[in-house]
Amino acid sequence: MEQHTTDDPTPPGYFRLEELEVFQSAEGRVLDGVNYYLWLNQSDREVPYRFLYALELIFETGSPLLLSSGDDSESIRLIEAKTLVETARQLQKLHNQLLIQHVPASDFPLWQNLVGLPLLGIHLTKDDTGLYQNDALLLDFGKQRILVQLSDQDGLALDKM
Repeated sequence: MEQHTTDDPTPPGYFRLEELEVFQSAEGRVLDGVNYYLWLNQSDREVPYRFLYALELIFETGSPLLLSSGDDSESIRLIEAKTLVETARQLQKLHNQLLIQHVPASDFPLWQNLVGLPLLGIHLTKDDTGLYQNDALLLDFGKQRILVQLSDQDGLALDKM
C-alpha cells in the first residue's frame, strides 16, 4: 500500500484509490487510542532531533489507521504495521541502534478528549483534475478537528483546528 508501482495510474503527490477506500472505511469508527512513532534522526547534524514518522489511530473495531510521512517526507501515505517494523529493523541494523521510538499518545492534550468519539470524516484537498493531494488531511471528530500535514522539516505535523 505504501509504494507507487508502474501499474499505478495515480501520479506521485496524490492519494491512491485504495487509500481513499481505507479512509472511507475509518469514518464512523470510534477512536480507542493513538500512538506516535518518532524517528531519531542523527544524520549530518551535531544535535540529533526527533520527528513524527508515523501516526497510528486505533479504533474500537477494525484495523488501525497508520499514516506516515514515509522515508522521504514528501507525501503522507497509509502504511501497514509490518512496513513500520521493517523500516525500524533496517534502521537499527544500519546504525546499530534503535531509531524508531513508539510513544503512546492517547493521553496527550491533543487527543485526550477525542478517545471514545467517532471519526466523522477525513477531509482531503481535491485539485482541478479531481485527484486528492497527499500533503495534508483533516481528521474530523465533530467538536474538534486535527490537521495532519507534512512538516516543514521532516515527518508529520499535527495541529488542532
